[in-house]
Amino acid sequence: MRQRQLKTSFAHQTGLSMVELLVAMAIQFILLAAMIYVYGGSKQMFTVNEQMARVQENGRHATDALLYDIRMSGYVGCRSMEDITPNIIANSPPTFVSLSDGLTVFDNGAGWTNPTTLTRVAGTDVITLQSTRGSGVSLTGNMAADNANIQVSSNPDGLAANDLILISDCSSADLFRATGVSNGASTVTITHANSSNTDNRLSKAYQADAQILSFDSHSYFVAQDAAGEPGLYQYSLNSNSASLLTEGIENLQFMLAEDNDGDQQPDGYVDATAVVNWEAVIGVRVGLLLRSANGVATEARSFSFDGAEANTGNDMRLRKAFWSYAALRNRIN
Repeated sequence: MRQRQLKTSFAHQTGLSMVELLVAMAIQFILLAAMIYVYGGSKQMFTVNEQMARVQENGRHATDALLYDIRMSGYVGCRSMEDITPNIIANSPPTFVSLSDGLTVFDNGAGWTNPTTLTRVAGTDVITLQSTRGSGVSLTGNMAADNANIQVSSNPDGLAANDLILISDCSSADLFRATGVSNGASTVTITHANSSNTDNRLSKAYQADAQILSFDSHSYFVAQDAAGEPGLYQYSLNSNSASLLTEGIENLQFMLAEDNDGDQQPDGYVDATAVVNWEAVIGVRVGLLLRSANGVATEARSFSFDGAEANTGNDMRLRKAFWSYAALRNRIN
C-alpha cells in the first residue's frame, strides 16, 4: 500500500506550569526593580541639582548686594569732603568721625550693638556701611536762614519723612532727618523740625550750589529666624528695621585689604582686629558659607571654610563657599 494515512496529533495549550509562572514573575520583578532604581536615582539627582542651583542663586544674590554696598561705602558726592566732620542734628544718627568713615567690620561681632531682636549666629562677622544714596538734587535757590525749609525742583531719590538727608556744598555738610517731604507741582519742600532732630538749625544757610543726598547706614549680619534657620540680614538705620536678604547663609567672614605703600594694590589681607591704619584699607574680601534648605546629600561630608573645618553636624545638606573681593572706590585715587 503506497499511500499511508498520516496521523496528525495536535498539542493543546492547557496553561502555565508553576515553574513558568514563577520565572515570569521573577523577570517582571527584576524589570520593575530596575525601573524603580533608575527613577529613584533620577529623582535624587534632580533634587540635588535643584538644591545646588538654589544655593548658587542665593550666593550670587548675597554677594552682589554686599559687593555693591561695599564699593559705594563712604560715597558723599564730593571727594573734598573726605576730611569734613558733618554737623549732625538728626535723631538716632550714625556714628562717624569724617564722611569718608564709611566702613566698619566687627570681627566675630565683637563691639557691635545689635539693634534688632534677631539672634546673631556666634562666630560670624558683621559689617556696617554708610554712604549717600541715589543721584542727589541741587537747591533751587538760596536759603533765607539756617532753619528755613529746603526747596528743590524734584525728588528723584524718593525722599520721605524720617529719612536721613545730607546737605552739602563740598566745604560744609549737615546731616538731618526729614520731618516732612511735600511734593508740589514744581517745588519739593523738605522740613527739618525739632520733632525729628535735636535742633532745627543747620550749620549755615546753604546756597544754590548745595546738594541734597539721601543718606543711610546698612549693617549686614547672619542671624537665625524663629525656626532656627540662618540667613543674611540687612539692617537699615534709615528705617530702623532689619530684613532678610538671603536665606541659607550660615557664616559670614571679612578680610580687609591693606595698602601700606600707597601703590593702590593690596599688600595683604587681615582680620579687622589686626588693622593698624584704617585709612590704608582699600578693599574687602567677602566670604559666605551657604547651605541647602534640606538634607539631600547621599553621605555626610566635612567642609572647610575660612581655614577651619565647618561644623555640619552630619545634616546631609549641600554646602558651598563663596569668596569675592570689592575695592573701596572712594579710597582709591
